[in-house]
Amino acid sequence: MTMKLVTIAAYLYLLASSLLFSGDMSGTNDVLIAPAGYTFAIWLLIYLLLLISLVRQFTASECDQALYVKVSYLFAFSMLLSGTSLLVSESVALLFIAGSLITLSILYAIITKNSERSSFFSVPFSFYLAWTSIATIVDAFVVAQENNVSLIFGMNELTWTIIMLIIGAGLAVYFSLYNDDLIYPIVFLWGYFGIFVKDDKPVQLTYTLSILITGLGVFVIWKVVREVRGRRVRAEAV
Repeated sequence: MTMKLVTIAAYLYLLASSLLFSGDMSGTNDVLIAPAGYTFAIWLLIYLLLLISLVRQFTASECDQALYVKVSYLFAFSMLLSGTSLLVSESVALLFIAGSLITLSILYAIITKNSERSSFFSVPFSFYLAWTSIATIVDAFVVAQENNVSLIFGMNELTWTIIMLIIGAGLAVYFSLYNDDLIYPIVFLWGYFGIFVKDDKPVQLTYTLSILITGLGVFVIWKVVREVRGRRVRAEAV
């Protein structure tokens, strides 16, 4: 019961930090890889899903409740790190958001090892982990800009943006295949679309995003079709 209350307190801390101290959730730094401001509305969905998880700590099946207890300290710690990242300077915030990403990765790994969990259990954490992955990448570029770092290994911001977008898309596909997770690439697709619709992008970035968004879109459709066919086959076998 104690850890359940701790996770609730951590959630309220994250919510208060976001609503009262974050200001513009998209940030005020003009980096190429930052999505359009409205894209960050996905946090509202994440907060709702996390709230449902908090309620399910008390109402879910015994198996799910036991799993909630097992990951509760990681759950709470990730929210505390995310909330604190909104209260400190950008350079320090990167450390906190990266810490939250690592914590969520460990939490997600624990969840996926439990084959008896309900199908909904991992949904909130898939959204949370995916968007935190994007936020970590964006924050890294923000920190570089704030510290007037224009070249890294002889490559400018545009080159690194293209490189990280390609790596991010590859990561989303690999993560989805490895964990059989459809949500993770969808969140990346949403984030990439948020970058694509921004004005005054370099043409190289526009072309890169067009290819990656198309590729991720085709992958998501293939994954959905494969899942539907799999369920149909399993239903016919019963």
